[in-house]
Amino acid sequence: MRASKLNGFSGAKTMIKRLVVLQHGSHGTHMDLGCVSQCLEALDPSTVVWQTGCNERHFTDDGIIPCGERLASDLMDEIRNLCSAPQSSDNGDDMGGEEPVLHISFICYSMGGLIVREALPRLYSAIEREEDKLQVEWKMYCTIATPHLGVRQMPSPIRYYVGRLLAYVYSTSYGDMFLHSNVLTERLLSERHLACLAAFKRRLVVSSVNDILVPLLSSGLMLPPSEREPQDGVQKNDEKNFCAFTEDEMRDKLVRITEVREDQWHTNRFPEERKMAMTLLQGAGSFDSIVVDLRRPDLDEVYRDGDSRKALAYRGAHKRSHQAIVCKPPMNEVEEAFRFVSQMVAKEVLAAFLDE
Repeated sequence: MRASKLNGFSGAKTMIKRLVVLQHGSHGTHMDLGCVSQCLEALDPSTVVWQTGCNERHFTDDGIIPCGERLASDLMDEIRNLCSAPQSSDNGDDMGGEEPVLHISFICYSMGGLIVREALPRLYSAIEREEDKLQVEWKMYCTIATPHLGVRQMPSPIRYYVGRLLAYVYSTSYGDMFLHSNVLTERLLSERHLACLAAFKRRLVVSSVNDILVPLLSSGLMLPPSEREPQDGVQKNDEKNFCAFTEDEMRDKLVRITEVREDQWHTNRFPEERKMAMTLLQGAGSFDSIVVDLRRPDLDEVYRDGDSRKALAYRGAHKRSHQAIVCKPPMNEVEEAFRFVSQMVAKEVLAAFLDE
């Protein structure tokens, strides 16, 4: 995809606007990413943080394709409004003669990352049709606990069978994520879809090592050390060194994935998911991957004995990390235990706006 099609202004003075789009996951609402939103607004009030209500709750069951269509339509309206709004400088001077340049990033939670991948080609096409009015630069695509490779390898057997049943009788989206359709295996891996991902300056995936809903291979595009074959001396307890427990460790333990290596993901392990990962990396480019472990060693120090929130924090860390990783309600009640993930993601996304 040619960048010039999306960045075609020349000559006119420009003014940069920054937009971060948040997209929740299955059966979600705008409140699910409330912690991320708060972090973004606290760090940079000038950045526009936007969410749509078009896919909330049961609407996410309609399928990834309809959800992507709705998101693209709503977001395109927001982009038009944002770029047509009159501008003024900090001292109140009119800046209406300057052409707006929109820098856009996405932070997606769970299924939301798939919804955005489906929406991107529609957005690109709409922007290309209005390239004389819109100038857009695609900065960062970030997903948190998103099943890019589906959920067939879900580590919770009971949830796996319940999910498959719902996929057959109720939720088209569950069917997509259980790979009953070709949405993940073919459509989202089409040349057009991958070219849209490749246009972003940076791609980041954040995962929880003990997520019982979305396996690490799907959300992090890698296998944990304990599942790699051959292991070459790597022991299961080395996963403690593999995972991040703090915001600083998230930066230190970031891994850039450029390919699916044989020594890290053997060809006999989950071959269909491995093939999907290879296609995604080859078509979209490298992904930065961070794996967190919310079972942080200092959790006892965060809550005193007798604090009613301590039990909720432990449940989030050990049994509900898929929700806790973004402080999704009710985990927002113990935000201080898990906020470091949202804080780090917000900082990385805002830094991408400044990194030219």
